Amino acid sequence: MELGHGPRGARRSRRGAALIYAAFGALLAGGLVATTLSLSLSAKKTADARREHGAARFLAEGGTEAAKKAIQQALANWEDVPTSGEVDIDGRSVAWAVRPTGYDHVEEDESGIQTQVVGYEVRARAEVDGTTQESLRWMNARITPLFQFAVFYTNDLEVNPGANMTINGRVHSNGDMHLTSNGATLTLNTNYVRAVGDIRRHRKDDPNNTGGTVRIRQWVADPFSAAEPLSYYTLWSKSQMSGMGIASTSGFDSAFTLGHDAELDGSFLEDGDLLPFGPGALEYWGPPEGYAGGGGNTVQCSDHDVGEAVVPRIGSIAMYEEATGGDFIYDAASQSHLPAPGGPGTGTHSKGFYHDNAGLSIVVEPNGTTWKAFDQHGIEVTASISAAGAIAFKDIYDARQANGVAGTVRVLDIDMQKLNASGKWPANGLLYAAHKGATTGVNSKGVRLSNGTTLPHKLTVASENAMYIKGDYNKGSASVSKKPAAVIGDAINLLSNSWNDSKTHSSGLPAATATTYNMAMISGNQDTVGSTYNGGLENLPRFHENWTGKACNIKGSLVNTWNSAHATGQWVYGGNRYTAPNRNWTYDTDFNDVSKLPPFTPRAVSAVDVAQL
Repeated sequence: MELGHGPRGARRSRRGAALIYAAFGALLAGGLVATTLSLSLSAKKTADARREHGAARFLAEGGTEAAKKAIQQALANWEDVPTSGEVDIDGRSVAWAVRPTGYDHVEEDESGIQTQVVGYEVRARAEVDGTTQESLRWMNARITPLFQFAVFYTNDLEVNPGANMTINGRVHSNGDMHLTSNGATLTLNTNYVRAVGDIRRHRKDDPNNTGGTVRIRQWVADPFSAAEPLSYYTLWSKSQMSGMGIASTSGFDSAFTLGHDAELDGSFLEDGDLLPFGPGALEYWGPPEGYAGGGGNTVQCSDHDVGEAVVPRIGSIAMYEEATGGDFIYDAASQSHLPAPGGPGTGTHSKGFYHDNAGLSIVVEPNGTTWKAFDQHGIEVTASISAAGAIAFKDIYDARQANGVAGTVRVLDIDMQKLNASGKWPANGLLYAAHKGATTGVNSKGVRLSNGTTLPHKLTVASENAMYIKGDYNKGSASVSKKPAAVIGDAINLLSNSWNDSKTHSSGLPAATATTYNMAMISGNQDTVGSTYNGGLENLPRFHENWTGKACNIKGSLVNTWNSAHATGQWVYGGNRYTAPNRNWTYDTDFNDVSKLPPFTPRAVSAVDVAQL
């Protein structure tokens, strides 16, 4: 009987063991679930921490980028570099700080271009949900006189001449660069062609137009030296590449990203191959074969991380610009600026840079007939200049501003020789002249410089209005050499030696004669929008006569850093507007020497990271 109890006891024992195992399994499963939950929560915390860490790092780096831009903008606009600031990034405020490192020296390249290099430490700190990250960088601000560029554009640079054209000197665009030629040859004789954006081998207003020939010099240390080899490589057009058996969208430009490997061997080194544009630009516009003068690359763009060069804002040419804590209050009724009633620093506006620093300023009241002049100390000198007969008012026909119909533009005409005879030539070489109350169209108003064949001293003339240069300017003579000179305005208009103010909307085009302008110029322009072309570099200085077959000689620098605010008329060719001259335009190599730059030459400021933590 007892033996009979054995199996029942074993079953009870197994049932007990099963219960124990079940309980243990439940505990184990519960532990595994708990462990899994714990691991999951830990992984989430780790992922959240990483996300917060990454987000904070992103914000901090954005803060240092904002600090770099603030340094560039301050230096470009002749302001003190801020020591601290804040920037809003994705709804979060990020504080940044700047301090100079003490590094400050001047670099000079083989051709004499001089760049001041100043070091700064920039630091930013950001916090995301309790996680703090800091970005620390050391960077160099590179300050280059703006007139040491043959061509400088803040926005897209477009060049499409209808006759052969050569550009000597550095060419820079903070946007894209569109290089074509309307059945002619465009030559860039330089070791510096830079675009922050892309380089395009087609017109901006017509992507299907890739005509003409464009050739760019291969890199040499000093492109201004006749002793250097003269070797060019072509920026191939779409049709030229098609003739080579190579398909492309618009030629050899930034869109040519795959290259052409005829043998499909991956080398791009055989005859008939063509590298993609990024590496190809470095290869084909490097030094000529066998060149022993060092190494460099003429052509660079977004493929090569070209950085923006910051330039002065348009407010620098304004008579008055908005400024918190300014010295003036704007009175809309009289269109004038009155001293702030609470004293300097309590107003809404301040003088623009050029007006504020002018050795002589001439301001026209809204009535267009009353003017006053002041020297650099604020002393009125109107009587002396008036007695010399240096100032007159003229009404001229500007078909671009009149949009081809009737209507004239009132201009303040300054006779440069009589101004000198008045004894009130600006002592510091800066003349500012402008009209109050200018708007657009024929009410844009303007300032004209006449009788300026020879200048007695170096001179920069600035205006918030359109500027007109009548006849030879700073050409010099056998006894008077040309001087460092510049004109800066809302637009620059060139009138030949033959201009006599007789043009009307129905008179036809007056005949131009060969005229020489030795000056740097900063001019506003309009953007190309859709199929509406802005005229390109070849029409940056505006014309108003029949220049066909006549030489327009410019020696200086061509700069476009803002859109015109007053002279907003669109570019149109022919009709009662103008016909194009023979463009004999070249960079003035005297500008390579900073002592020979025009007074108050603005600066282009780029930034280069040196190290980062």
